[in-house]
Amino acid sequence: MTTVAVIQARHTSTRLPGKMILPLAGLPVIAHPVRRAQAAPGIDKVCVTIPEGDAQAPLADAVEKLDGVHLSRGPEEHLLTRFVIAARETGADIVVRLWGDCPAVDPALVGLALDRFRAEKPDWAYLNDKSGWPLGSECQVLARALLETAAAEVTDEKDLEYVHPWFDRHPERFRKLALTRSANPAPSPLEMLLDTEADYAKLCKIFERLYPLNPLFGMADIETLAAGEPDLFQGRV
Repeated sequence: MTTVAVIQARHTSTRLPGKMILPLAGLPVIAHPVRRAQAAPGIDKVCVTIPEGDAQAPLADAVEKLDGVHLSRGPEEHLLTRFVIAARETGADIVVRLWGDCPAVDPALVGLALDRFRAEKPDWAYLNDKSGWPLGSECQVLARALLETAAAEVTDEKDLEYVHPWFDRHPERFRKLALTRSANPAPSPLEMLLDTEADYAKLCKIFERLYPLNPLFGMADIETLAAGEPDLFQGRV
């Protein structure tokens, strides 16, 4: 069973264009989720999926300079199709969906999601923004067969635009495992997402503190830092 982490990214994001190639701790942003996916237990391959088109060239160039990464392309507005293409190109049996704008995604949490998926055998699993872990921890685990079913059946533009809502609307067909920190998790106040200039400034400061100590620092390290230096985590707009 081949497990592939597929990281979605694009160069043409609307709020912060070019954010995937901004420097963060001496590397382009996209390098961080790639390295963290490579370090996650149970991941066999890493793929970055980007939209087709010349506008994505700077991001494509950055990805192609990274070691051990497959670059996949597909229609910009059909993210579901892009994941199907990536799964086919990499021979994935299991796909772990990650986001390029989550540069501090925790390899240990990705490994936990995979372990739970393999043990409980749902159709898909989701560690989402209500899991109780800081925002930026999100990941999904999907069986390749699930994506192939979607490729054969989904025709609505809205469903093609995203990956999981179609599955969510059919719980009688597709069993979801919700991954949470506890039975009734409280939302985390911490955000490690890259969406705006303010996010970028904040992430630079946090990485400046944590990256030299451990390039693969986890969410526990982030929470410890936040407890001691809460001002570092202010400023998202």
